[in-house]
Amino acid sequence: MPRFERLSSSRVLWATLSSLLLAGTLALPAPAQTILVENGATVEVNNGGVWDLQGGTMDFGPAGASTLLREERAGRVTGGTLTATRNFGSPSQANPAGLGVVLSAAPDVGEITVTRGHTVQTAPNGNVSIARYYDLSVAQNNSGLDATLRVGYADAELNGLAESELELFKSEDGGSTWTEEGADSRDDQFNTVTLSGIERFSRWTLGSQASPLPVELAQFDGTPTGADAVTLRWTTASEQNNAGFRIERARADANGQTGAWTEVGSVEGGGTTATPQSYQFQDDDLPYAADRLTYRLKQVDTDGTTSVSDPVTVERRAVERVQLLGTYPNPARAQATVRFALPDAIDAQNVTLRLYDVLGRQVRTVATEATPGRHTLRLNTDRLTNGVYVLRLKVSDTARTQRLTIVK
Repeated sequence: MPRFERLSSSRVLWATLSSLLLAGTLALPAPAQTILVENGATVEVNNGGVWDLQGGTMDFGPAGASTLLREERAGRVTGGTLTATRNFGSPSQANPAGLGVVLSAAPDVGEITVTRGHTVQTAPNGNVSIARYYDLSVAQNNSGLDATLRVGYADAELNGLAESELELFKSEDGGSTWTEEGADSRDDQFNTVTLSGIERFSRWTLGSQASPLPVELAQFDGTPTGADAVTLRWTTASEQNNAGFRIERARADANGQTGAWTEVGSVEGGGTTATPQSYQFQDDDLPYAADRLTYRLKQVDTDGTTSVSDPVTVERRAVERVQLLGTYPNPARAQATVRFALPDAIDAQNVTLRLYDVLGRQVRTVATEATPGRHTLRLNTDRLTNGVYVLRLKVSDTARTQRLTIVK
C-alpha cells in the first residue's frame, strides 16, 4: 500500500514509495500543489486511469534521479505540469523520466530539463494545438544539435485534430509565436510524431498541417517617403500556404477615427516556409488632403481564406511652405479640383483663394480662410465662359498662382 506524507508547511506532497499504480481517477487534495516523486519510485497510470493534477506539478527529480512515469493502456496524467531533469550527455533515444518525448542529439548538451504541460497552445491566427506541449532546455550547446524528437500524445489530447495531419511546431518565446517545423513520420498506433534535423531545443507541440499555427506577422510598419509617398515594410516569422498580401488604406483623422478601407496594391506571398520573409510596398498615389493615413494587410491563403493584420498609422511629413498645385482636369468643363497646402506658421484668417479672368477681374472666391495642412476643394466652373483664368492663393505676403483653362 503506498504511503503519502503531507508536508502542509510547504504545500508539497511527497510520494515515498517504490511504485504507485493508478487505474481509476485521482485528483490532488487541493489545486496547485506539487508532488515530489521520491528517487527510485515509479508512477504508473494505466487501464484508462486519469490523474488530474488540478494545475499542480509532478516533479520527477533532478539529474541523477531514477524516478519514472509509466502511462499504459490509455492511462494518463493531465491537468498540470510534469517536470524532470536528467544528465544524458549526448542523448540517444532518451526519454527523460518517461514523460513521453524521446530525444537524440550529437553534441554533449549536459543536463536536460523537460517540462510537459497540458494547455492547448493557440496561435495569433486562432489555430490550436493538441492539449500537450513540451519545454526542453539544456545546460550547454543548444545550437547546431541536428537532433531528433519523437513526441508522444494521448488520444484524449488530440483536441479535434486528425492524427494523419499532425506535425511539430516550435516556439522560442514561450508560446507567443510559432514556427511550423513539419514531421518525418507519424505512428497512430503508438501515438507519436517524429522529426529530425532540429537545430535547437525550445517549446514544442503538435498541430495540424491543415490548420497550422502560423502565418505569424513579426513586424509591420510604415514611414513617409518624401512628401508624396509612404513605404510599408513587414516581416513574417513563417508562412503556410501564403498566396500573398493585399494592402489596404484608409484616411485617419486627428482623433484616430478611420474612414473606409480601399485596396491600393498587392504583394505575392512566400507560400510555405519556416524562414523569415521580408516584404516592402510603396504607396505613391496618396490622397492629397490626407495628413494621416492608416494601412493594414489582408493576408490571403492559397484556398482564398483571408486574415487581417492590426493597422499602422503613418503621419505624412509636415507642410514646410505654401503650395498651390495645378488644378485638374485642365482644361475643365463644369468642375475642377483645387489642391493647396499651408505650413503650420500661418494665420488661418490671412488665407484667400480666388479665381481671376485675364483682365484681372475676380470671378470666383474659392476660400477666405484655411487651416494649416493639405486641402482639396471643388471649383464650380459651369457658369464661366471659355477662356484662360488665373487661380491665386494668397497667404499674408506670400502668393502662388496657377492657370486654368475652361472649355465648354
